[in-house]
Amino acid sequence: MSKKPTPKAKSTGKAKSTAKRKSTGKRKSTGKRKSTGKRKSTGKRYSQTERNKILGHVKGVNGARGRGGVAAAVRKFGVSALTINKWLQAVEPGAPSKRPGRPPGRPAGRPKSNTASNTAKTLKRLAHLDGQITKHETELISLRKEFKQLKNTL
Repeated sequence: MSKKPTPKAKSTGKAKSTAKRKSTGKRKSTGKRKSTGKRKSTGKRYSQTERNKILGHVKGVNGARGRGGVAAAVRKFGVSALTINKWLQAVEPGAPSKRPGRPPGRPAGRPKSNTASNTAKTLKRLAHLDGQITKHETELISLRKEFKQLKNTL
């Protein structure tokens, strides 16, 4: 006698475990975004005492090193550089908003590359200046010798 296999129940694709699954806290994306109207601000609000502490740190570092106060405050307090610069402008309206040393209107980065004719002119000018410097250095050496001789006679 041969045994016939008993028919198995069809699987519905669900786990057989009846234990509840833990929620991971993540929501499934439905692909649609609900419009709630106005977006809520997510930025942190700083009290006046916190601002003063941060600005004091900026001024202290700038006073000691001459620069780098904003970057140091960004690293220490986690406030963006834009925010700190905005606070500095509010405290000192005449303060420069960009780093010193760069003339206004001049873009950051490398200067425009010279064309071939500009390069030739620049090299010619450099050679001329080098000759002038050498000439004046030679003259200066002779003047120093004469100065030293006159000083020794005194």
